[in-house]
Amino acid sequence: MQNNSNNHSAGSMVAIENLFSKFQYALSQSHDENVTDFMEQLHQLVQGNNALILKSMTELLPLHFFVDDYQRGYKWTPQQVKDLLNDIDEFTVTQSGFYCLQPVVVKYQAPQSSKDKSSWELIDGQQRMTTSYMILSFLQHSKFTIDYRTRKSSGEFLAYHLPSTLQSESWQDYIENYDSELNEQKLSSGLSSCNLDNVDNYHFYTAYCTIAKWFENKNDQQKQGWLNKFLNHTKVIWYAALDMDAAQNKQKSIDIFMRLNSGKIPLTNAELIKALFLHYANAEELTEVARLKQSQMAQQWDSIEHSLQNQDFWAFLQPYNKENKHANHIELLFDLLTNKPIHKANTLESQDAFFSFNHYYRELKQAANKAEFIDYQWHQLRQGFYRLQEWFENDELYHLTGFLITRSICNIQTLWKMSERVTKSEFVKLLKARIAKELVKYFTDETKNQTFSALQYGGNRQHIISVLILFNIAAHRKQGTRLSFNTYANTQWDIEHIHAQNSQQLDDSREQDIWYSSQQALIESEDIPKESKAQLLDSLTQWNSLRKIATDDEENRLALKASLQEYTKQLGDVVGVLKEEEMDGLDNLCLLSAKVNRGIGNAIFAQKRKLILQYEKGINGKQKQCFIPIATKNVFSKFYSENVSHMHQWSTEDRKAYRNELIACFNFYSVMEGLA
Repeated sequence: MQNNSNNHSAGSMVAIENLFSKFQYALSQSHDENVTDFMEQLHQLVQGNNALILKSMTELLPLHFFVDDYQRGYKWTPQQVKDLLNDIDEFTVTQSGFYCLQPVVVKYQAPQSSKDKSSWELIDGQQRMTTSYMILSFLQHSKFTIDYRTRKSSGEFLAYHLPSTLQSESWQDYIENYDSELNEQKLSSGLSSCNLDNVDNYHFYTAYCTIAKWFENKNDQQKQGWLNKFLNHTKVIWYAALDMDAAQNKQKSIDIFMRLNSGKIPLTNAELIKALFLHYANAEELTEVARLKQSQMAQQWDSIEHSLQNQDFWAFLQPYNKENKHANHIELLFDLLTNKPIHKANTLESQDAFFSFNHYYRELKQAANKAEFIDYQWHQLRQGFYRLQEWFENDELYHLTGFLITRSICNIQTLWKMSERVTKSEFVKLLKARIAKELVKYFTDETKNQTFSALQYGGNRQHIISVLILFNIAAHRKQGTRLSFNTYANTQWDIEHIHAQNSQQLDDSREQDIWYSSQQALIESEDIPKESKAQLLDSLTQWNSLRKIATDDEENRLALKASLQEYTKQLGDVVGVLKEEEMDGLDNLCLLSAKVNRGIGNAIFAQKRKLILQYEKGINGKQKQCFIPIATKNVFSKFYSENVSHMHQWSTEDRKAYRNELIACFNFYSVMEGLA
């Protein structure tokens, strides 16, 4: 019964609009104040009904549209035309479902004389509506009309010449056949002569040929089935701009058009929902109280959007390296509240940019009391925002949810559902369990055994970055600070060996010269203890002397190799050495930005510490300061080590202490208990 009532109401409203359009000009000439007042109220009613609604293509057929002179011409490519045809074709008709086109932004124009009829200015939607016109024309169905204010030939070409273009092999062929005889026929029929050879008409022709080719292999039944979907199960989001006075009218249209088209910014899902909510918030009454409620809702909306625009707030809700798809961040809340599908990326539902608007619009149509429905949905919106705000402001929830979302382990929709109908402490347990489940995968080797050594440099890079970020979160948690997901999202990360890889090929004299100079500088630096400098310098000098006299003689080559090994061994005794199999273990890795990692190269531990500090401060005050993760600074300051007397080397004891700290971090999630 409700559906029948709604349909009856909609039909009545259309009838009122048609009567208003037919007699508006005549009644506007009356000097009777009662008639004038009646017309003004009726005009507001018609405008209000059209402020933001869904209209089927069938409802658009009686209307007249015009495109003003400030707009560009028709530009749709054949692919865009085919996409529209395919989308309608692939859409499956259900009892309540419909295919939703992009918004059509219009502005009502009253008739200016008794011969005129009311019309709608197409501020945005010219391309879609013109293509729809051509499709209906090809299928020989009745259609709306479109005029182009500065391109009169465009309207005439669409109305009178388009079908005949298919008889020609090409556009040039058609133009050549458009001879004086056709011009005379056109003049005798009351149409003005005009030049059809222009870029707009060429694009019309190209689109029309695409439509004809698409329907080429379809029989009459298939064409009729497609047409039924298009007319009765395809709707546009009809967004009517409010009337202004005559002086402001055109400028208002231009302003709206420029906002919608500069930088290709479309009318957003959030803007449509906002208009829907504000419009129906006082649908039952036009009192001062209702207007105050509208104003309060608008202020609260702006406050929520402003909060979500905070970069730190927004960053912890978004996966790293993912382009922000929301022009208005409040749209994320609507996606969550309406349970927008995200898993099936190729479905029409998941691709529907106006999914949540369509959801609210359908629900609103069924609501007995629309104002109460809006009140309830507004309450849900605010509660949803408060939930996200709690995640952001509570350090524990912030780190747990932020880690899972930003590392793409869980999407926010999953966590949203997980948080429903549970206490905060229960939600925390669920989050920790989900992180534990992920970490178990990282530390499980090929034999299905759980081991610390399963995660190695050269393996899954993203897994290593994830656990190192988790370790940094642990460091922040212990000192009562917060990791900035915004900073992490805007940094290109590298995995750095704490103790540098020692391989030196030294294949030619140039490489040898560079290496020799770097070793001299190292020995002379403060990073090498004084008691070790003389011995190291002697060994390095001996190697340099041998390489200058070395020939192709095998004995000399072996002596040079032995000299290099001796020097490397002595240096390792001073600065520390790791076995080859230990070099790529997690306990010799930390997180650095790609820029800093490139800058410190293959330096020894003590040099790396000095360079890292310089990068954080800004080298010599000339370079911009670089962000260094807190755990990386802790590693190079030996924060986790018991013995910090040998700051020039990364020792076995240092590595073990670091390993224990890593395991303790993972044990926080009950992952690696009992693992040595």
